[in-house]
Amino acid sequence: MTLSGLRTFVAVVQARGLSGAARVLGVTQPSVSVQLAALERACGVLLCHRKPEFTLTDAGTDVFVRARLILSRVDEFENALDHLQSASGRVSVGLSTPHVAMPLLAGFRAAHPEIRVQVSMGNTSTLLEDVARCRVDVAVMSLLKPPGHLLCVKVASPRLAICLRADDPLARRRSLRPADLAELDVIAREAGSQTRALFDETLARAGVTPRTVMEVGNREAMREAVAAGLGVGMLFDNENGEDRRFALVPLQGVPHAPGVYAVALHESLGIPGVQALIEHLNARAGRPRGLRADGRALTRVT
Repeated sequence: MTLSGLRTFVAVVQARGLSGAARVLGVTQPSVSVQLAALERACGVLLCHRKPEFTLTDAGTDVFVRARLILSRVDEFENALDHLQSASGRVSVGLSTPHVAMPLLAGFRAAHPEIRVQVSMGNTSTLLEDVARCRVDVAVMSLLKPPGHLLCVKVASPRLAICLRADDPLARRRSLRPADLAELDVIAREAGSQTRALFDETLARAGVTPRTVMEVGNREAMREAVAAGLGVGMLFDNENGEDRRFALVPLQGVPHAPGVYAVALHESLGIPGVQALIEHLNARAGRPRGLRADGRALTRVT
């Protein structure tokens, strides 16, 4: 019994005869007859009467229903394979740190122009959920402690700094202590931001309660609030770019060394586009290439 035989039988039933099935399938009528006879031998029962007109036997009716079910599942499976094959030429990337990620993606696109990159934005907490729910293939984000159940490849090692207007007298300092911020108005990042979490922990360890005058939803809004003179903000030291409106002064007493990581599910390395991106990031950092498709080569955080 073969799938070809089942397809031929279904075509014969739907066309109400062998000649009609032959036209639909693009084969000769004798070929259809041979396939149908072979299926009947495999089933051990007569499936249809050919003359004086085409009719199904009771057994033929039962086989027809089951054959259609089998073929629908096969078609569903083939469609899924087609989707996987088309997905191999793209990778979806979520970003919380575009200033770090975009140069990396530019290098990746130069090395793999055949792979289409789809980009979305979020903060660390939302991106971790996006990775877990397969809404993005890879996320580039700041992490204080990379989760052990995910593949995490470090791509940058920033330091926490205070964002000040360039004309602020404190901008001339080489570093600031948490106590220096006690009397300053602070523009805070949103909950879920790793920048905010590290800032809050640093001040709490020093026994300083920040005077938060505004909470904003992203890095850009915080920078514009600082530029408008509403207070000081918090950034990692690689987040200012060439904007001369601001000065970034390192904050003392930071308890953790955060990193920017490319994060993915280990299982996602089975997607060629994802594996190509992870290998590119490893090669850029001087790590070995040639990861296994099942992710076993990266079973611990690197």
